[in-house]
Amino acid sequence: MSKRLSKKTLILILMLVGITLFGESSDGDRSISYWLWAGITPEDAPFNSELYVFQGNIFTENDITSYERLGLYPHPIKSSKLLLVFRLENELPSAKAVIDIFQSSVKQWQRHPVSVSGIQLDFDSPTSKLLEYSHFLEEIRSRLPKNYTLSVTGLGDWAIGGDREAMRAISAFADDIVFQLYQGRQPLWDIEKYLEVLSRYPWSFRIGLLSGIDAPASVNMLDSNPNYKGIIYFIQRKI
Repeated sequence: MSKRLSKKTLILILMLVGITLFGESSDGDRSISYWLWAGITPEDAPFNSELYVFQGNIFTENDITSYERLGLYPHPIKSSKLLLVFRLENELPSAKAVIDIFQSSVKQWQRHPVSVSGIQLDFDSPTSKLLEYSHFLEEIRSRLPKNYTLSVTGLGDWAIGGDREAMRAISAFADDIVFQLYQGRQPLWDIEKYLEVLSRYPWSFRIGLLSGIDAPASVNMLDSNPNYKGIIYFIQRKI
């Protein structure tokens, strides 16, 4: 067998098993990623995974913003892609405060050196205030250097009950919304309802599931939606 034929055969095998050399799906840019929250280390995820690394909470009350550092401290780690995650508590902070905290964190990671691909914001906006949230994300996007991606987590109810124009606006500024289809240590009891809606969702999205718990077979209905970009698994601390 020639070397050229062997190479073609290898490429065919990789396509058939649905992965790439970077751990992503061969179907567009779908990927399997992992959240590393407080108490979770890169060793808890598959080697060289795409990682969303929690950094801490940004609190805002009466226009006063403070930052509580809680997540994984910067150190040399291997990942195919790494985004920094910040939890927004209480009121929305100023976009400038968020970007300043993000850029300071990026510099700390770069010293090791670890390349940061983007930022993810975790904010449980009430469904009724999504338009206000979209205005905040517009300012975040305007201040975020163009070489970084912007991801946001979303409640499942956003997909079902969110105002269409508000969701369109959020998707115009965020590269994707990650709909969290779990609560606490269990998947949403009516997860099929959300998957049915998301199978027709018209903007870029991922879903968040719990690691170590089998996803329902109905997740496969998302495969026909070209806007579906993959799964982020939340790795739980052992109890």
